[in-house]
Amino acid sequence: MGSVISKWENALLMRQDEYVAPHIPITHRLSSDTLKHMLQFFPFVYLKPDNSCQGKGLMRIDRLESGHFALRVRDDGTRSVHASHASLLQAIHRKKMNRRHYIVQQGINSKTLGGRMFDIRTHLMRIDGRWVVVGIVARIAREKGFVTNAYSGGKSYHVFPLLVEKLGYGEMEARFLIDQMMRLSRRATKRISSVYPKWSEFGLDIGIDQEGHLWIYEINVHPGTLVFKNLGDAEHQHILEMRKRAG
Repeated sequence: MGSVISKWENALLMRQDEYVAPHIPITHRLSSDTLKHMLQFFPFVYLKPDNSCQGKGLMRIDRLESGHFALRVRDDGTRSVHASHASLLQAIHRKKMNRRHYIVQQGINSKTLGGRMFDIRTHLMRIDGRWVVVGIVARIAREKGFVTNAYSGGKSYHVFPLLVEKLGYGEMEARFLIDQMMRLSRRATKRISSVYPKWSEFGLDIGIDQEGHLWIYEINVHPGTLVFKNLGDAEHQHILEMRKRAG
Protein backbone atom coordinates (compact mmCIF):
# COMPACT_ATOMS: atom_id res chain seq x y z
CA MET A 1 0.00 0.00 0.00
CA GLY A 2 1.30 3.45 -0.89
CA SER A 3 0.33 6.87 0.43
CA VAL A 4 -3.21 8.24 0.38
CA ILE A 5 -1.83 11.73 -0.30
CA SER A 6 0.05 10.69 -3.44
CA LYS A 7 -1.54 12.17 -6.58
CA TRP A 8 0.33 9.64 -8.70
CA GLU A 9 -0.84 6.60 -6.75
CA ASN A 10 -4.41 7.88 -6.51
CA ALA A 11 -4.51 8.36 -10.28
CA LEU A 12 -3.37 4.75 -10.71
CA LEU A 13 -6.04 3.54 -8.28
CA MET A 14 -8.85 5.42 -9.99
CA ARG A 15 -7.75 4.09 -13.37
CA GLN A 16 -8.44 0.59 -12.10
CA ASP A 17 -12.18 1.36 -12.09
CA GLU A 18 -13.59 0.98 -15.60
CA TYR A 19 -16.22 3.67 -15.03
CA VAL A 20 -13.77 6.20 -13.58
CA ALA A 21 -10.76 5.49 -15.83
CA PRO A 22 -11.90 7.53 -18.89
CA HIS A 23 -12.18 10.58 -16.63
CA ILE A 24 -8.58 10.57 -15.35
CA PRO A 25 -6.12 12.78 -17.29
CA ILE A 26 -2.97 11.07 -18.50
CA THR A 27 -0.48 11.36 -15.66
CA HIS A 28 3.17 10.35 -15.31
CA ARG A 29 5.95 10.79 -12.82
CA LEU A 30 7.97 13.79 -13.99
CA SER A 31 11.19 13.07 -15.85
CA SER A 32 12.91 14.54 -18.89
CA ASP A 33 11.46 11.81 -21.09
CA THR A 34 7.89 11.95 -19.75
CA LEU A 35 7.80 15.74 -20.03
CA LYS A 36 9.05 15.65 -23.62
CA HIS A 37 6.52 12.94 -24.49
CA MET A 38 3.59 14.80 -22.91
CA LEU A 39 4.44 18.09 -24.63
CA GLN A 40 4.47 16.31 -27.99
CA PHE A 41 0.87 15.19 -27.51
CA PHE A 42 -0.79 17.99 -25.51
CA PRO A 43 -0.80 21.77 -26.04
CA PHE A 44 -0.28 22.32 -22.32
CA VAL A 45 0.49 20.28 -19.21
CA TYR A 46 0.60 20.79 -15.46
CA LEU A 47 3.43 19.94 -13.12
CA LYS A 48 2.39 19.18 -9.54
CA PRO A 49 4.21 18.08 -6.40
CA ASP A 50 3.02 14.55 -5.74
CA ASN A 51 2.04 15.26 -2.13
CA SER A 52 1.13 18.94 -1.81
CA CYS A 53 -2.16 20.80 -1.36
CA GLN A 54 -3.68 24.27 -1.96
CA GLY A 55 -1.95 24.48 -5.35
CA LYS A 56 1.49 24.89 -3.79
CA GLY A 57 4.32 24.22 -6.23
CA LEU A 58 1.99 24.07 -9.25
CA MET A 59 3.39 24.94 -12.69
CA ARG A 60 1.91 25.07 -16.18
CA ILE A 61 3.74 24.64 -19.48
CA ASP A 62 2.22 25.75 -22.79
CA ARG A 63 3.62 24.69 -26.16
CA LEU A 64 3.73 27.85 -28.28
CA GLU A 65 3.23 28.09 -32.03
CA SER A 66 6.88 29.09 -32.36
CA GLY A 67 7.90 25.74 -30.93
CA HIS A 68 9.04 27.39 -27.71
CA PHE A 69 7.65 26.61 -24.27
CA ALA A 70 6.05 29.03 -21.81
CA LEU A 71 6.48 28.12 -18.14
CA ARG A 72 4.20 29.68 -15.52
CA VAL A 73 4.77 29.22 -11.81
CA ARG A 74 1.96 29.58 -9.29
CA ASP A 75 4.10 30.32 -6.23
CA ASP A 76 5.99 33.38 -7.51
CA GLY A 77 3.74 34.40 -10.41
CA THR A 78 6.57 34.29 -12.95
CA ARG A 79 6.36 33.44 -16.65
CA SER A 80 9.34 32.49 -18.77
CA VAL A 81 9.74 31.34 -22.38
CA HIS A 82 12.23 28.66 -23.36
CA ALA A 83 13.51 27.78 -26.81
CA SER A 84 14.72 24.31 -25.90
CA HIS A 85 13.71 21.36 -23.77
CA ALA A 86 17.00 21.62 -21.87
CA SER A 87 16.38 25.26 -20.95
CA LEU A 88 12.85 24.39 -19.84
CA LEU A 89 14.09 21.58 -17.61
CA GLN A 90 16.66 23.84 -15.96
CA ALA A 91 13.95 26.39 -15.15
CA ILE A 92 11.67 23.68 -13.75
CA HIS A 93 14.37 22.39 -11.42
CA ARG A 94 15.00 25.91 -10.15
CA LYS A 95 11.30 26.40 -9.42
CA LYS A 96 10.43 22.99 -7.95
CA MET A 97 9.59 22.70 -4.27
CA ASN A 98 12.57 21.31 -2.36
CA ARG A 99 12.85 17.52 -2.15
CA ARG A 100 9.40 16.98 -3.65
CA HIS A 101 8.66 14.39 -6.32
CA TYR A 102 6.55 15.81 -9.16
CA ILE A 103 4.01 14.48 -11.61
CA VAL A 104 3.22 15.77 -15.11
CA GLN A 105 -0.47 15.78 -16.04
CA GLN A 106 -2.40 16.31 -19.26
CA GLY A 107 -3.83 19.83 -19.40
CA ILE A 108 -7.62 20.05 -19.74
CA ASN A 109 -9.17 23.06 -21.46
CA SER A 110 -11.81 23.70 -18.79
CA LYS A 111 -12.79 27.32 -19.50
CA THR A 112 -15.84 29.54 -19.20
CA LEU A 113 -17.24 31.27 -22.28
CA GLY A 114 -15.30 34.32 -21.09
CA GLY A 115 -12.04 32.39 -21.23
CA ARG A 116 -11.39 31.87 -17.51
CA MET A 117 -10.17 28.56 -16.17
CA PHE A 118 -12.56 26.85 -13.77
CA ASP A 119 -13.06 23.59 -11.93
CA ILE A 120 -15.66 22.11 -9.63
CA ARG A 121 -15.03 20.79 -6.12
CA THR A 122 -17.21 17.93 -4.89
CA HIS A 123 -16.91 17.33 -1.15
CA LEU A 124 -17.74 13.82 0.04
CA MET A 125 -18.10 12.28 3.49
CA ARG A 126 -18.91 8.80 4.67
CA ILE A 127 -22.21 9.09 6.52
CA ASP A 128 -23.69 5.95 8.12
CA GLY A 129 -21.46 3.80 5.93
CA ARG A 130 -22.40 5.51 2.63
CA TRP A 131 -20.43 8.05 0.63
CA VAL A 132 -22.47 11.25 0.33
CA VAL A 133 -21.77 14.40 -1.70
CA VAL A 134 -22.24 16.98 1.06
CA GLY A 135 -21.23 19.97 -1.04
CA ILE A 136 -20.49 21.00 -4.61
CA VAL A 137 -19.06 24.36 -5.68
CA ALA A 138 -17.39 25.87 -8.73
CA ARG A 139 -14.12 27.80 -8.61
CA ILE A 140 -13.23 30.33 -11.29
CA ALA A 141 -9.65 31.54 -11.71
CA ARG A 142 -8.81 35.23 -11.87
CA GLU A 143 -8.33 36.70 -15.34
CA LYS A 144 -5.37 35.05 -17.09
CA GLY A 145 -4.87 32.85 -14.02
CA PHE A 146 -4.39 29.09 -14.23
CA VAL A 147 -5.10 28.15 -10.59
CA THR A 148 -8.68 28.25 -9.32
CA ASN A 149 -8.37 28.03 -5.54
CA ALA A 150 -8.93 30.98 -3.22
CA TYR A 151 -5.27 31.09 -2.21
CA SER A 152 -4.47 31.99 -5.83
CA GLY A 153 -7.26 34.52 -6.33
CA GLY A 154 -9.99 32.12 -7.47
CA LYS A 155 -13.63 32.86 -6.73
CA SER A 156 -16.35 30.50 -5.51
CA TYR A 157 -19.47 30.20 -7.67
CA HIS A 158 -22.67 28.17 -7.51
CA VAL A 159 -22.44 25.25 -9.93
CA PHE A 160 -25.83 25.45 -11.66
CA PRO A 161 -25.47 29.17 -12.59
CA LEU A 162 -21.91 28.45 -13.75
CA LEU A 163 -23.09 25.77 -16.16
CA VAL A 164 -25.99 27.83 -17.51
CA GLU A 165 -24.63 31.39 -17.43
CA LYS A 166 -20.88 30.87 -17.81
CA LEU A 167 -20.82 27.78 -20.04
CA GLY A 168 -24.06 28.09 -22.00
CA TYR A 169 -25.68 24.77 -21.07
CA GLY A 170 -29.45 24.42 -21.01
CA GLU A 171 -31.11 23.72 -17.67
CA MET A 172 -31.68 20.03 -18.41
CA GLU A 173 -28.11 19.59 -19.61
CA ALA A 174 -26.80 21.35 -16.51
CA ARG A 175 -28.77 19.11 -14.15
CA PHE A 176 -27.59 16.02 -16.03
CA LEU A 177 -23.95 17.13 -15.73
CA ILE A 178 -24.31 17.75 -12.00
CA ASP A 179 -25.83 14.28 -11.52
CA GLN A 180 -22.99 12.81 -13.58
CA MET A 181 -20.39 14.64 -11.45
CA MET A 182 -21.91 13.35 -8.24
CA ARG A 183 -22.08 9.77 -9.50
CA LEU A 184 -18.50 9.92 -10.77
CA SER A 185 -17.29 11.41 -7.47
CA ARG A 186 -18.94 8.69 -5.40
CA ARG A 187 -17.50 5.96 -7.62
CA ALA A 188 -13.96 7.40 -7.50
CA THR A 189 -14.15 7.89 -3.75
CA LYS A 190 -15.30 4.31 -3.21
CA ARG A 191 -12.27 3.11 -5.15
CA ILE A 192 -9.83 5.14 -3.05
CA SER A 193 -11.53 4.26 0.25
CA SER A 194 -11.42 0.55 -0.59
CA VAL A 195 -7.64 0.82 -0.22
CA TYR A 196 -7.63 3.48 2.52
CA PRO A 197 -10.72 2.66 4.60
CA LYS A 198 -9.79 4.84 7.59
CA TRP A 199 -10.43 8.06 5.65
CA SER A 200 -13.98 9.39 5.88
CA GLU A 201 -13.71 12.63 3.89
CA PHE A 202 -12.45 13.53 0.41
CA GLY A 203 -12.61 16.45 -2.00
CA LEU A 204 -12.46 15.96 -5.78
CA ASP A 205 -11.44 18.61 -8.30
CA ILE A 206 -13.28 18.15 -11.59
CA GLY A 207 -12.92 19.93 -14.94
CA ILE A 208 -15.23 20.00 -17.96
CA ASP A 209 -13.66 20.21 -21.40
CA GLN A 210 -15.11 21.87 -24.49
CA GLU A 211 -16.96 18.65 -25.43
CA GLY A 212 -18.62 18.39 -22.02
CA HIS A 213 -16.43 15.52 -20.85
CA LEU A 214 -15.69 15.36 -17.10
CA TRP A 215 -12.12 15.03 -15.84
CA ILE A 216 -10.99 14.31 -12.27
CA TYR A 217 -7.80 16.30 -11.74
CA GLU A 218 -7.11 14.93 -8.28
CA ILE A 219 -8.64 13.73 -5.05
CA ASN A 220 -7.84 15.65 -1.87
CA VAL A 221 -7.59 13.92 1.51
CA HIS A 222 -7.71 17.12 3.58
CA PRO A 223 -10.41 19.13 1.76
CA GLY A 224 -10.80 22.60 3.21
CA THR A 225 -14.08 24.43 3.74
CA LEU A 226 -12.93 27.92 2.69
CA VAL A 227 -14.34 27.45 -0.81
CA PHE A 228 -17.80 26.91 0.73
CA LYS A 229 -17.38 29.70 3.27
CA ASN A 230 -16.70 32.08 0.38
CA LEU A 231 -19.94 30.89 -1.23
CA GLY A 232 -22.05 31.69 1.82
CA ASP A 233 -22.61 30.91 5.49
CA ALA A 234 -25.39 28.38 4.86
CA GLU A 235 -23.23 26.16 2.64
CA HIS A 236 -20.32 26.40 5.04
CA GLN A 237 -22.41 25.52 8.09
CA HIS A 238 -23.88 22.53 6.26
CA ILE A 239 -20.40 21.15 5.61
CA LEU A 240 -19.41 21.61 9.25
CA GLU A 241 -22.60 19.92 10.49
CA MET A 242 -22.13 16.97 8.15
CA ARG A 243 -18.51 16.64 9.27
CA LYS A 244 -19.75 15.91 12.82
CA ARG A 245 -21.69 12.93 11.45
CA ALA A 246 -18.91 11.57 9.24
CA GLY A 247 -16.95 8.53 10.20
